[in-house]
Amino acid sequence: MLGWIRAMRIGLLTAPGNIDVAQLGRWREIWEQDRVLGAYADGRCVGTLRTFATTLSVPTGPDSTAQLPADALTQVSVAGTHRRQGLLRGMLTRSLAAARERGEAVSYLRAAEWQIYGRFGYSPAAFAADYRISTGNPLLTVRPAREPVEVRHLKPADALPVLPQLLDRIRQRRHGHIDRPPGMWAGKLGLHRSAGGQEPVCVVASNAAGRIDGYALWTPNDGDWFHDPQQQAQARLHEVLAATDDAERALWNYLIHIDLVRVLNLSAYPVDLPLEWLLSDGRAARRSWSGDDQWLRILDLPAALRARRYAVADRLVLQVTDPDGGYAEGRFVLDGGPEHAECTASTESADLQLSQRALAGSYLGGSTVRAQRLAGLLEEETPGAAHRLQLMFATERAPWNASPF
Repeated sequence: MLGWIRAMRIGLLTAPGNIDVAQLGRWREIWEQDRVLGAYADGRCVGTLRTFATTLSVPTGPDSTAQLPADALTQVSVAGTHRRQGLLRGMLTRSLAAARERGEAVSYLRAAEWQIYGRFGYSPAAFAADYRISTGNPLLTVRPAREPVEVRHLKPADALPVLPQLLDRIRQRRHGHIDRPPGMWAGKLGLHRSAGGQEPVCVVASNAAGRIDGYALWTPNDGDWFHDPQQQAQARLHEVLAATDDAERALWNYLIHIDLVRVLNLSAYPVDLPLEWLLSDGRAARRSWSGDDQWLRILDLPAALRARRYAVADRLVLQVTDPDGGYAEGRFVLDGGPEHAECTASTESADLQLSQRALAGSYLGGSTVRAQRLAGLLEEETPGAAHRLQLMFATERAPWNASPF
């Protein structure tokens, strides 16, 4: 285990360091031997790959999702001394076959490099953005909540028992989320932090009945803002999540009025975060970066297409190619709408010829069918079929995952 951890840290540009007893204990909690792969040369680990079982929230309607069994792929690395020897392909091919055998309909990951994972059938399926919010204007306000909401501080240790259940509710509002492993919660709340690490400030938003409907975690940035008037006091927002619109409004009202703070920074959040409409001055919020965030690979196409619901009712025959493993290859009829979805093998003439990657990229609504067609991953056999598929896949929200892994 120690050799594998060291190789992974070096490969992912993290200082290998020493593993203390507490850290080793946390590793043992998540270590599943049949889901951890390593490549070895001369007794030394030179390649790593780990997965864990999860569920992916897929769209079933406005503010509604279903949970699809998924394989979460993480901590993939190959030592620079052993590149281009087939080690990654060997590990990932074996891992995908095992996931399909376990009945996990899709594999989900966050790609370190764009060029790597397309070779194994993955496609960018959800995008994210970084935000910089200037709060120095004393006239800046947030649209008020419709119903009374109380925002209060909560110690991170006291938040640990209640926030996982809240995240389950939040996952019902937006697709693209995965389950958050218990160990990740302790890290988010600063209960497992390295020497010098900051404990985040935790605030929760409760309705009139006392039910917690949202929370935020933030820490102030380092900097001598007190003695240097040219340096603005900034805060990093780790999480701002809510299960109701009122809780979300109340949290943002608190955040933009934190004493002394003039800039809020928020990383890897939904591309459709509506700050322009939530704030009285929409230009106070700027997107400083946007790009791919979560990648998807379909392993069981009928199960994946049956799990979600569709914006409009239609019936299309899809001829799907999957040259990167063959898991989703075949001809299928998709018959779905807002209230139903069926996907079965078919011998009818195809309306669309497309790759599994085209479906994976469009599946959550993060990319358009038109984009897949432009990329050469989709061809029409029936005129207008691509537009019809786009209408089916349309979603009210952009997909996003709050639990990067």
